[in-house]
Amino acid sequence: MNEAHAGHTRHKEYSLPVAVASAAVLYWVGQAGGVGVLAALNALALFSILYSAFSVVRHADVLAHRFGEPFGSLILSLAIVVLEVSLISILMLSGSAGETLMRDTIYSVVIIVMSGFIGVALLLGGKRYTDQSFNFTGIKHFLISIIPLALMVLALPTALGTGRLSPGQLLVASAACLLVYVYFLRIQTVTHRCFFVYEDEDSDGHHAIPSVRSSAWHFLFLAVHLVAVIGVTKLSSAPLQGLMTALGAPQAFTGFLVALLILSPEGAGAFHSILQNQVQRAMNLLLGSVLATISLTVPVVAAIASLTGQTLLLGLDLPSILLLVATFMVCQTSLTGGSTNAHSGAAHVALFMVYVMLLFS
Repeated sequence: MNEAHAGHTRHKEYSLPVAVASAAVLYWVGQAGGVGVLAALNALALFSILYSAFSVVRHADVLAHRFGEPFGSLILSLAIVVLEVSLISILMLSGSAGETLMRDTIYSVVIIVMSGFIGVALLLGGKRYTDQSFNFTGIKHFLISIIPLALMVLALPTALGTGRLSPGQLLVASAACLLVYVYFLRIQTVTHRCFFVYEDEDSDGHHAIPSVRSSAWHFLFLAVHLVAVIGVTKLSSAPLQGLMTALGAPQAFTGFLVALLILSPEGAGAFHSILQNQVQRAMNLLLGSVLATISLTVPVVAAIASLTGQTLLLGLDLPSILLLVATFMVCQTSLTGGSTNAHSGAAHVALFMVYVMLLFS
């Protein structure tokens, strides 16, 4: 390390006390007050969540720099998904989760990431670089894994006419999710790692000031800031629900906003990477989070439902299934050719606009 930088680090944990203070205010105030107070509480939560999200990305950035791709994006994706699954599990075990929780979570993550985040990322990259290239083979393997699992969990129950899977069917679905994910991780990290790396990407240019901290220190604070994001998001759900009720917004819109906030570290990381012309890392991060969400959420939630006797409503309605299939078709077309531009991003964003429209239908 350069002597000029010895003892210096880019990482200052100022967002941590902000998150703790915000959580305390949200806990004590709750839903008390009128629309003005609720709006102020939600603004505080938004600032705290985004501040912590950028801290998560900074730590993940250093780890990505040290371990290389695809491990850097995999670390962030798995960390966020594990905490996301933990939050769902806590809600289910406490008895405060509805029967559509798993369905709504998976569907929201798929559409927010694969239409919204990817669309915005491609628009940003297209505006700055006109055309961007990546390793389409790795993207193909993401889609090979995501599409059948998502349709099996979200569309098959509707096709069966019940909107549900029997205990035996849910067991098979859980086993299929784990089987696909285990083999995907094997090719991503062991046998075909080259599929998830684009050799022309400059992965070092934005690390002008390296961190003097150990990798263990960065792992620890990445987890701490992720907990802060999840904690503030959970505590902000009550005032957010109060504000949405006061404004007459639909129930589904509240769930969408909560999912959007939880996914903010991944979105921030992807946008940062795309602006550094690192499309491969951005796609590894975004598509990796979708695959991990489906693959880990289904087995865990199915096991908890079986142990607690809770029922799960999984099937989407027909408009949502059509939007899901359209999203997969656009991803298959725009992300498997090896290059992309702003027009591809516009197509993804258009689907995201339809998703938001359906929330209010």
